[in-house]
Amino acid sequence: MVGRQRHKRIGYFELNSDLLSNMPSEIITNILVKLPINEAVRTSILSRKWKYLWASMPDLVFRGVIKESTVDKVLLAHQGPILKFELDCPHARKKAINRWLLVLSQNDLKDLSLCFDSPTRCKVPLSVFSCHKLEHLELYDCSIYAPQCFHGLKFLQTLKLNSCDLVGITIEKFVLGCPLLETLELSHFDEHGCLAIHAPNLKRLYFFGTFTDLLLETPKLISASIFLSNMPHGYLDSVPANDGCKSKLLRTISALSNIEELNIGSELCEYLASGPIPEKLAVTFLHLKKLLIHLNGGSKEVDTALCIFKNAPNLKKLCLTVPSQIIWEDERITSISFLKQLEVVEVCAFEDDVSMLAFAKFILGTAPQLQKLVIDKDDINQLDDGMGFVMKLASFPRLSSKAVIVFYCSSGY
Repeated sequence: MVGRQRHKRIGYFELNSDLLSNMPSEIITNILVKLPINEAVRTSILSRKWKYLWASMPDLVFRGVIKESTVDKVLLAHQGPILKFELDCPHARKKAINRWLLVLSQNDLKDLSLCFDSPTRCKVPLSVFSCHKLEHLELYDCSIYAPQCFHGLKFLQTLKLNSCDLVGITIEKFVLGCPLLETLELSHFDEHGCLAIHAPNLKRLYFFGTFTDLLLETPKLISASIFLSNMPHGYLDSVPANDGCKSKLLRTISALSNIEELNIGSELCEYLASGPIPEKLAVTFLHLKKLLIHLNGGSKEVDTALCIFKNAPNLKKLCLTVPSQIIWEDERITSISFLKQLEVVEVCAFEDDVSMLAFAKFILGTAPQLQKLVIDKDDINQLDDGMGFVMKLASFPRLSSKAVIVFYCSSGY
C-alpha cells in the first residue's frame, strides 16, 4: 500500500511539474549563454519552451572547430539583438567573415572578439567600423584596414589588439576616435615611430611591443604595464624626442599623475634612462600604491629608479627585479623616504649575497610599516653559503615589529 501511494505521488509530480518548462525565461537565457553554441542549440529538444529560446540569445560564442555553415544557420535563425559575438576559428574564410560581420553591423552589437590564429593575418572587413555601438573590441592576428573617412567608435570602452597591423591609420588616430576608451591593450604591437596615446578617459594601459619614442596624454590613467621588445640598437641618447623634450623620464613618468599601479619592464627603464635624468620630477605620485620595476643594471637605470622612488611617498608594494651589479649601499637611497608606507617588498634576480644583503638590511631597517619581505628562493639556492645568508638576513634589525621574511618555493610561499 505504501509503495502504491509513493508511485502515485511520483506520477502526480511528473504529470504536473515540468521543471524545465516552468523555469523563467531569464534563467534559461543565463544558462544558454554559458554553453558552447552547439550545446545551446541542442537544448531545443528539452521542452517546447526551450525549443526556440537559443535563437534569441544575445551572446553568440563560437570556439574551436566550427563549420561556416553552422555560423550561417545560427545567424539566419537568430531573432532579436546580438549584443556579443565571439569567434575563435582559425580556419574561417575571408568571404564568410565578411558575410557574418555584415549581419552583425545591422544589430546593436556591443562586444566583438575575433581570433584567427592563422599564418597569414586575416583582413578585418570595413563593416567592423559600421558597428557604431561597440563597447568592447578584441582582435587577434588581424590586419585592420580603416576606412578613409574614419569617424571613430564613439561608445568603445575597451580595445585589445594582439598581433595586429593597422593599415591606413595610426593607433594615435584610432584612439582619438574613441573618446570613452578606458582600457587599451596592445600586445606584440610594433610602432616604428612615436607611440602617441591621447585618451582623456583611459584608466588601464598594457603595452608589449616596440617604439622609438613614447608620448602619453592620459590624465586619468590608474594602471599601466609597459614592456618593450629588444631594439637592435637599444635606445640611444641620440633618438629625438617627439615633443622636443630631451628627458624621456620627465616627459613619460610625469604624465602619470594619478597612477595607482605601475609595471615597468627593463627595456622601458633603458628607454627612460637614455636621456637626461632630472634631479626632481614635476609631479608627486600620491596615488601610487604598487610598483613593479625591472632593471638590467646600468647606473642610469638605477638613477631612473631612484627618481621614481623619490616621488612615491605612499607606496605600499614594491616588486623589484635587479641583477647583482647593483649595489644598494649608495648614500642616495638612504635619504629617500619612499618606504614610510611600504608593506610588502618582493625581490628577485639577485645573484650574490653582498648586494642582496645590503638591500635587505636597508629595507628591514627603514620601512616602519613593513609586513613582508619576499625573496626569490631560486636565487638563494644559487649562493655558495645559503644557510649563512639566511642567518645573516635573520639577524638584521627590523624597524617594523610585524616584518617577516618569506622565500619562494615551487608550491608558493
